[in-house]
Amino acid sequence: MCGIFSIYSKEIIKPSYFLQSLRELEYRGYDSAGVAYFQKDNLNIVKTVSKIKDLEIKLKKNINTSLILGHTRWATHGKPSIKNCHPHNYKDIVLVHNGIVENYDELKSSNILKRNKFKSETDTEIVAHLISYYLKKEGSLARAVFKVGKIIKGSNAFLCVHKDIPDLLIAYKNKTPLYFGIRKNDQYLFSSDTNAMKNNLDKYYYFNNEEIIEIKDNNFKCFDKNMKIKNIKMASYKESSNNEVMNKEENKSITYNEIRSQRLLIPKTFNAFNKIKKYLTKINKPSEIVIIGCGSSFNAGMLGKYYFEQISKIPTHVYSPSDFNYFHKNNSKVLYIFISQSGETADTCNLLESNAKFFKNSISIVNNSDSRIVKNTKYNLNLNLGIEKGVAATKTFTVELLFLYFLSIIFSKNYHRIKYSNFKKNFTKLFNLEKNIKEIAKSFYKSNNIFILGRNYTYPVALEAALKIKEISYIHAEAALSSEMKHGPIALLEPNFPVIYLLSNDNESILKEITNMYETSTRTNKILLLSTAENLKKIEKKFLKKIKYIEIPNVEEYFLPIMFTVPLQYLSYYLANLKKLPIDQPRNLAKVVTVV
Repeated sequence: MCGIFSIYSKEIIKPSYFLQSLRELEYRGYDSAGVAYFQKDNLNIVKTVSKIKDLEIKLKKNINTSLILGHTRWATHGKPSIKNCHPHNYKDIVLVHNGIVENYDELKSSNILKRNKFKSETDTEIVAHLISYYLKKEGSLARAVFKVGKIIKGSNAFLCVHKDIPDLLIAYKNKTPLYFGIRKNDQYLFSSDTNAMKNNLDKYYYFNNEEIIEIKDNNFKCFDKNMKIKNIKMASYKESSNNEVMNKEENKSITYNEIRSQRLLIPKTFNAFNKIKKYLTKINKPSEIVIIGCGSSFNAGMLGKYYFEQISKIPTHVYSPSDFNYFHKNNSKVLYIFISQSGETADTCNLLESNAKFFKNSISIVNNSDSRIVKNTKYNLNLNLGIEKGVAATKTFTVELLFLYFLSIIFSKNYHRIKYSNFKKNFTKLFNLEKNIKEIAKSFYKSNNIFILGRNYTYPVALEAALKIKEISYIHAEAALSSEMKHGPIALLEPNFPVIYLLSNDNESILKEITNMYETSTRTNKILLLSTAENLKKIEKKFLKKIKYIEIPNVEEYFLPIMFTVPLQYLSYYLANLKKLPIDQPRNLAKVVTVV
């Protein structure tokens, strides 16, 4: 969601140098951007409702400044506009903010603010007004921020400066992620993630809740939630693994490159199994598993349920965090698995932090080992994929599946059951299907609706495919169990209504699945089938000639979900590509969902 980045320096900061770092927050999703900077002790604010490259045009190259605040906004209160864009200012206070002030309406009508005039529709402007009010009372910007931090509710991080004090910067964080860093040239940095800070970064610190950092006269102090000075231990920064390099395929989009990168990442992930097994030796086999996640992480959890129940024989339940309310039960033998690509998903973090004692027996699966979820779970499994910049999850989803499969094998104690010779041999063949999938997409991209039907392990894959198609191609896609088609959804079918069938390899249900497909074909002539070669032999050749189909290479059963997923990622990409849509940054979406 919103991104914050700031540099405080002894030396002059070049605008191009600053904007290069601010661009590293673009992947989070944004609809406007802005900066504030001091020039000869005068504070200047520049905004755009376009992309960061527009700021580069608006900013003069001859700027001489040693303090810049930058922001990318994902609208929550008020539409994308110049007046709602950050930085916001009131009187002498200027700030950039990430989060939501949940008691915004209450504060706006309070005795403190009810006579004030507001220029924007945002909750952020409220914070500026409150800081200005308490600055008069406290005489200290840091103490004013401390007072405001105790009043505002929700998840919030912000940086603020005073127009008349160009060498003072205050940062505050509660729940919403914020990092403090020091570069090797002694520049001080604040950022919503380490990705924007990474260039020449020496060490960094992840704020605890309700902490404040004050930088004044090129020195910094940290204050705890009681406004007591606190010594902080900064971590040395290490470049992430070379997995990120694998994203850098030729041309196309970031999302396309991340789909392609799985050719190398997936086979390499098998090397993590022994390390995970050793790390989790102290965990006893649970009597029950509960998986919690949002979006693609929820869908991965649905496949985790399949793995745990089939391989480990452990009853497993999957919840969205907003739907979990089972705090009354005895959970001494329950293992909770929290899944989040960013490790900062607000819904998941809030649930976990709401009752840390209840969730004490927990594992997190994330792609960011220095994140909010990791700090609140007993064990952490890091996907270690390098940053995923496309808003739509691709490589993180498939590797989550592998990690969940590894866990199911570990809990089964049958380590010899990992057999993947066919998978290893055939996985890269999936990428040879790209040309065929691109052609198939030409028959579907003008559709307004798509059904995706699956059963057994292909049902969670259908859920994920529907999500991907919605996210990046803006086509209403709905996943359903193929066995449920007759119980309502079939009423929507018309002659050209697209239906994607994912046939599982389950011997008990395969003939029923094929029968369901035949029934559907009597109502629509637009069917795409994904099936293994083995199952294609069970379908009438005459029928196959009437439809489009993708042959999935035969591999070991538990790796088939990945084999079905990658072609569907390609399909969603080409549906969006043919519609000429912004695939890497779809409208209204944010990569890191840090507000509820």
